[in-house]
This record gives sequence, C-alpha cells and structure tokens, in this order.
Amino acid sequence: MKQLLLEIGTEEIPASFLGPALSDLERRVRAALAEHEIPAGPSELFSTPRRLALRLIDVADGRPARVVELQGPPRKAAFDAQGNPTRTAVGFSAAHGKTPADLYVKPTPRGEYVFLKKQTDPVPTTNVLQEGVPGIVAALPFPKSMRWDRTGVRFARPIRWLVCLFGDEVVEFEFGTLKSGAETRGLRSSVPPSFRIPEPAAYQSTLRAHGVVVPRDARRTAIAQELERLAVSAGGRPVEDEELLEETTDITESPELLLCSFHPDYLNLPAEILTTALKKHQRCFSVRKADSDALLPRFVAVANTPGCDAKTVSGWYEKAAESRLRDARFFVEADLKHGLEALVEEEKQVTWIEGMGSYFDKTQRLRELCKHLSKTGTVPQRVGRSCSEGLSPVFDDAAALDRAALLCKADLLTNMVREKEFTSLQGRIGGIYAQRLGEPAMVADAIAEHYLPRFIGDKLPTTRNGALLSIADKLDNIVATFLTGEIPTGSEDPFALRRQATGLLTIVLKQSLPVDIGELVSAAVRLFPSAKKEYASQIPGLLRERLNALLADEGIRYDIAAAVMETSWQQPAQALIRANALAAFRDEPEFLKLVVGQKRVANILKGLPRLSAEENRGCTQPQEALLTEPTEKLLWQESRKIEPDLDGALAAHDYRHAFELLLGLRPTIDKFFDDVLVMAKEEDLRTNRLRLLACVRSLFGRLADLSKIVIEGQ
Repeated sequence: MKQLLLEIGTEEIPASFLGPALSDLERRVRAALAEHEIPAGPSELFSTPRRLALRLIDVADGRPARVVELQGPPRKAAFDAQGNPTRTAVGFSAAHGKTPADLYVKPTPRGEYVFLKKQTDPVPTTNVLQEGVPGIVAALPFPKSMRWDRTGVRFARPIRWLVCLFGDEVVEFEFGTLKSGAETRGLRSSVPPSFRIPEPAAYQSTLRAHGVVVPRDARRTAIAQELERLAVSAGGRPVEDEELLEETTDITESPELLLCSFHPDYLNLPAEILTTALKKHQRCFSVRKADSDALLPRFVAVANTPGCDAKTVSGWYEKAAESRLRDARFFVEADLKHGLEALVEEEKQVTWIEGMGSYFDKTQRLRELCKHLSKTGTVPQRVGRSCSEGLSPVFDDAAALDRAALLCKADLLTNMVREKEFTSLQGRIGGIYAQRLGEPAMVADAIAEHYLPRFIGDKLPTTRNGALLSIADKLDNIVATFLTGEIPTGSEDPFALRRQATGLLTIVLKQSLPVDIGELVSAAVRLFPSAKKEYASQIPGLLRERLNALLADEGIRYDIAAAVMETSWQQPAQALIRANALAAFRDEPEFLKLVVGQKRVANILKGLPRLSAEENRGCTQPQEALLTEPTEKLLWQESRKIEPDLDGALAAHDYRHAFELLLGLRPTIDKFFDDVLVMAKEEDLRTNRLRLLACVRSLFGRLADLSKIVIEGQ
C-alpha cells in the first residue's frame, strides 16, 4: 500500500471556488480507483489560493490479474438442435480470444445461458491515474472558468504546475501544455521559486519549510488566535465575523496579521458602515472595546507576506482605510442632506422588474400589503421614542408600518448603497438614515429588518413591523416574478423564490403570526391589475411546498404534516401548532382508534359521484326526516351538540379539549357503521347518510384530516 498525492497549482483561485472543487476532486479520484476495484484509505485535503491538493493513504498498487466469468447468449441461441455451436457462439467466444470449446452452460433465473472464463490482465494504479487524472482535472466544476493556452483546456484560473506522486514514483500525464512531475512552488517570493516533493507523506512539511501552510484548518486557527491576541493587546476584542475569517483563510498561504489604526473622528460613522468599509474593501477585522460594543479606532489586517516590514505594510493598509472611510463619510453626509423621503419620488425613474413597474410602484404595493397585514391579528399600540435630533413623530404601529413601507426602498437610490462595497447593507442603511433623520425607532427598525432573513439560517426580524414588512416585500417579489412567467423548475430558481418563500414562512411560524396565505396571495395578485394572471394559481403551490419542508425541519412526521396541511396549510402558524398537538396525541390508543374510524369515513366518501363538491365538504346538512335509524339520529345529534364547543376550543388553541370532544364521537361512529347500511338501495336515504358522514368528517377536518395518519402495520 502506498500514498497518492495530486496537486494542481494555479494562479489565485477565488475563495468561494475552493471548497466545492476540492470535494469534487476527491470524489472523482476515488470513483476512478473504485471503478477498477482499487482500494484506497483515508484522505487529506489541502487548499490555498494557488493550489488544490489531495493525499490518499493506503492506496493499493493496482488490481491483480484474475479469472472472471463472462455470461454470453442463451443456450438455444448458442447451440442448434444437434448441439453444434452457432455463429452467435463462435462470435461470442472469438470476441474474448476463446473458441466454442471453452463455452459451458449454466442455469440462471432467466433460463440456461452459455458462459466462459477469461484471465484478465493486472491493472496498475499508475495506469489508472495516467488515463484518468487529465479528465478529472478538466471536469472539476467552477462557477466560471477560463482558457489560457493553445490547447483550449479550461480551469478556474490558469494552471502553472501539476504534481502527481504514487509513493516516490512520478505519475506522468499531460494536461494542456503541462506535464506532471514532483516539482511544486512556494510563495511568490520564495527562493528558489520551485522545489521537489520527495514523497506524498512529506508534502505538508516540505511546503511548510518554504513558508506555505497548506492545511486550511491550520491557517484558520492561526488567524483566529493571532486576531484575538492583537485585539487584546489594543485593549479590545475582535468584532466576530465568521464569513471574513473563512475568506481570509482562503486568500492566504502564509497569513501575517498586522494591528493598524485609523483616525478616531471616523468613529462618528455608523458602526455597520465602518466595519463594512474595512471588511469589503480590505478584508480587515474591526476591533471593539473589551467591555462594550463600541468600536475602537483600530483594525487588524491579514497580509500574505510573512516576514514583511510590519510598519511599512501597516502604513499601506492605514492609507487605504483612510481613503475608504473618507468616501464613506462623504456618502453619509450627502445622503443625509438629501433625505429619504425625497428619494421616494425619484423611485419613479427606476425600473424594478421589466413589465412590473418602477420601484415607486413597488413601494405603493408594499404599503397596501402592509395595510392588509396590519389588520391581521391584534397589533398593540406604541408611541415612537425620541432621538437626539428632537422628538420623533408619534405613530401607532399601523401608521409606523405604513411609514416604513413608504421609505424602505429609498436607500437603494442613496450614494452609499449604490457604491458596490456597501450594497450588502441595503435596508440597514435605510434604517440608520431613518434614525438619524428623526424617524421613530419603530419605523427605523422595520426598515432595517425588512430584508431579513436574507438566507437560510439568517436572523429574523425582531420587531412585529419589521416582520410584516419583510413578509410583504418577499411576497411582492414572488408574485411579480410568477406573473412574468419566471417560475422555479427543478433545480432552476434564478430569482431565489424558494428562499424568499422559506423566509416569509419562517417569520410566520417563528412569530406565530395569524396570517392567511390564501387571502394574502390574493391581495398581492390584485395589486397587479394590468398583469396577466395565468401563472397566479401556481403561487400557493410554491408556498405549500416550502411549508411542508419547514414542518419536516421542525421534526414533524410526514403523515402528521399531511394531516394538518390538508385542512389548515393556509394558516401556517396554526398548522405548526396543530401538528405539534397531533404529535403529542399520536401514540395514545384512543387516538389510533379515532384514526381508524376516520379512514373508514374517508374511504366511503372517496370518489363517490353521488355528492356535489359542496356536499362532500360537509356544507349541506342531512335532512332530519330521512334519518330513520336510531344510531344515525344519535350521531347527528351528538355532532351538532359538540360543534359550538369544538369551534371554541379551536379558537382558543385548546387542542387537547378539541381532541377529547371528537374522541367522544368515536363510540357512536363505530356503532353507526355496525347498525346502518350507508349505501342503501333508496337513493334519498343513501345520499342523506353520505351527507351525514361528510358533516361528521368536516368536524374532524377543523382539527386535521386524520385519515392521512399512517398506522404502523397497515
């Protein structure tokens, strides 16, 4: 058993490309070996901006020679009635270097077939690698790739060297104009610029001796530890930023951290703007005070030049930071001078989605949707807080929500958001400006939060108005995109509508908002009076699909999810509460008996054309004069008796009591099926009894469709 090393040396690859490509490299190399039944042990993955590398341990020398049994044609096709070989048998045996005399017959599940045994040649691992690695390198996926030599091969960035070692043996192959070898390269400033890897086991130590830290985790740990040390030495602590830590790990081969400073006057900038300026333009970490969230006029830069003159390089970073912070201050001052409300009128000049109007049109739709949402449930009244520039206007929640909806898109036209380093702050910039311009806190907070959550796992709005404005914005995006015909299909979702639907529903679930999805979608669609509505009917399907996925993420069993989705999916918060309640009841013996009864009712009503859609929903009551059997009269009486209490229990979310009320019907339902012939010969009796069952089912449906529950063993 030997070790295998494969290194692809390149120009600097974007940080986001590295992880997926490295995983795919390992998968493809393992697949190539497995195809030839060559075992391989554990692996180590290495990456820097200039290299992707894989080391496999305990790789076999190859597959040895062996005897294999090959199945041929059926016996009756290989031999005639006299037992002589046919042309089929001759051709099969000749194709494998044999004669018909080498054939033998064996029974198989499909009948008798002819077989032969053949000695296969050994397959050396080096041969597999020589043939397979060029194709593997060419097939690695990247968001973007480029050509750089006359052969036209493609990769994320130009490849400059290739290392492939199996033990101490070089595996020779060509890719483009390059030939593989044992020579790698260190840092751009390394002397000598290239050096030999003696064997795979020495890969990491050899590169370390030339200044390159190839294990990604080692670089990440070193950056995190040195960042903490430098921040503490400045009397503070680093601003936590996992995204920046990951990025600086992937853009360095030998990280060198430097403590730098900027003029304290820039601390007057909003903290988010200041930290973003340092992060986006220079990939630097901000430093805050040890005992508070206030920032210090210090930052930590991550250089890729070990042993550099710290004072000189720090000066370069500080000059660059000064330039960016000066720009940021100019943007803030100019934007605040212009104000947000003046920008609302300018939104008329900016197209949002082709055919869907301007940003001003979107703003007006958001205001209407927020009015609809503000009437949903009880919205407590609050008074806006005062700010440093004087007393804020006094708004109740509904008025504050309307004000936030009016101003929430204005920051897209500000100098700050239009500057590429700060586009990620859209919404938050609007909230900061609103606060500084004297808007109430409830308005500023809603504006700042209305893009949340931006991605799966992102934080949610913490204020009710922020939540409602976020729901309105995401729904308007979904509806407008559907109406243009851009509907997600399979893995294609260029406008991230699934993500937005998930974010919308997550807010509803986590804040238990009494939102009716059907009413909300209808209200949103009506706000596009001139748009074609042919795709509007597909919008609820997207939301239903995403809600089902979220219930699964909450640990809800698929059958319980199906039971509540059938009857109450348009009230997502209610669906989740009911699903949790059903999960608590599910293992109770009486609950399972109730499910059996509901399955029986559902089976009788399923597919019967005798009832209209309205009757099947339980909307048409049976005629009491046609209830001839004592048990059906009793079932009708008991159903009517519990209905008010059932509705009251459901309104109070007392699902335990609702369950007990429905459970009380079970003995009578069981007796009904024993005593009453539902499918009576008389049409009027038959229809009346089906109506009775439909009404009983509709009572259960107010909680959930229990017929969807799966009983183990059935």
